[in-house]
Amino acid sequence: MGLPVTVYRYTDAGAPQFVNATSSEWINILKKVLVEGYGTKAPLGWTLEFENAAAFKVAFRNTTTDGGSGGYFQFSGANSNNATCLMWASAGMSDLDALIKDVPYRAFTQQSTHRGWEIIGTSRGFYLILHQTNKMTMSDGTGTSSYINFQMYFIGDVESFYANDQSTFTLVSGTNGGNATGNMGVNHNVKYARFYDVDGGNGGVKEYSANDPFTGNNNISSYNLNAETSGIQHILSPLLLTIPYNATDRNGNVAANSMISPMVRAKIPGMYSSCFMGYRDENWPIDLPMNGVMHTLLRSNYAPHLWINTEQWYD
Repeated sequence: MGLPVTVYRYTDAGAPQFVNATSSEWINILKKVLVEGYGTKAPLGWTLEFENAAAFKVAFRNTTTDGGSGGYFQFSGANSNNATCLMWASAGMSDLDALIKDVPYRAFTQQSTHRGWEIIGTSRGFYLILHQTNKMTMSDGTGTSSYINFQMYFIGDVESFYANDQSTFTLVSGTNGGNATGNMGVNHNVKYARFYDVDGGNGGVKEYSANDPFTGNNNISSYNLNAETSGIQHILSPLLLTIPYNATDRNGNVAANSMISPMVRAKIPGMYSSCFMGYRDENWPIDLPMNGVMHTLLRSNYAPHLWINTEQWYD
């Protein structure tokens, strides 16, 4: 039985708002969504484990009650307008900045045109999304548009194919390696996540990637179409996190034969790529049922076609 998904948006009644896009405003939003709730919406059920209010640092933990790993998410940043904020994911923490089996942090910088936010998630994981608000269309329509600065990350447990996987809590972004910005919102980019070995061993962190299966459609004239009014069917594919078949684990086995660093590790929860790319000039949000299940379309810098299941994850 999967976990129910809740969608939180800055347009909700009673939702906390950005005024100056400071880190303290982000922390308030995260507290409301993960721990406290707002308006008529209950929180996701995470816990606030550590906080240094003066330093604008917090750490949250996902629940183990619903099958979660108990992983930690640390968030911090300068309390200045349009602050640059930092995010970490780790298997454990003894205090702020004392992370155990962490993955490299990711950073994002806000802009004066970005005053909207959205969080879609469960008690085990969530998408953190920053929205451009001076223009509400799903895409600007060019590969170098301001939607490249549209920020989106997944934080939490992935859906591992291994029942006893000891390293499922991670941060999925659109950049591999290093401690850089790397949001998932740029169209057609590869998604990346880092994991320790399935058995919890310290064989080194391996970086898995998820290639979008539907990236060959370059017919830009079709990107303004609407699939429903055009009678076009969506074919949805999950995004699988993989490493090359010949990558070796700590015992020298290639990934194709490894049970500790396997070639195919997990799915990114709730995220699907559609063969149909369109809706570019329509306004956000676009929420539609597919196969009887509600999905929401993610904005992109070029051709929107990534959807999030907004009903149930972790089946």
